[in-house]
Amino acid sequence: MLPDRAIQLKSPKLGCIPIRPFLIFISVLGLFGSLSYLVTEPPTIRTVIMTALGVAFNVCLFYGALKYDDNSLGYSQKFMVFSIILSCVMICIMPVFVTSFIASDYYKHTKVGISGIPKLEISADVDDLTKKQLMDMFDERSSLEIGRQIPVEDKKKAAEEKFLGGFVAGEVVVFMLIFSALLNYMVYVMVKRLRKFIAARKEVDGNQFLA
Repeated sequence: MLPDRAIQLKSPKLGCIPIRPFLIFISVLGLFGSLSYLVTEPPTIRTVIMTALGVAFNVCLFYGALKYDDNSLGYSQKFMVFSIILSCVMICIMPVFVTSFIASDYYKHTKVGISGIPKLEISADVDDLTKKQLMDMFDERSSLEIGRQIPVEDKKKAAEEKFLGGFVAGEVVVFMLIFSALLNYMVYVMVKRLRKFIAARKEVDGNQFLA
């Protein structure tokens, strides 16, 4: 009976995807992605914490899948549960936040950089009179005066464009968050199946040793 049972212990798959090679592959990609995040973003507490969490998770996942280490895979599985819960929370918050952020033009009044939107910068070499003239062009009174001169149809068109931009941005965020949640769940299932395979293999090895 033992040889027959040992033959049945094939490396687990999820559909047609071999679980162990896939986990090793995505852990390597995740490790490079985490390190590149630290390089491309300014070094802040947030980036350091995010990079540390990403490196720790991917190292545990890589080592656990490579060496069939159940403890490392257990840590990875707990991290995936946390990621799935976080993704569900973000799905409830982020689409509304991004839609409102874009549609209300609030991003124009924040320090968040938006590509394609130029910022007003006045050189230090310009004399005081020119600076005053430039600032007067963009003060609140001038903006209100320009707003009164815009026809109603143009205002309506601008409002429609803002609405459409916010709607599209919200839908893109929803799609990305759902894809992230599904990917996290798939990795969770893979880790769970690999841990079951490790436990079954240990049981078979123990029975063979006792025999």
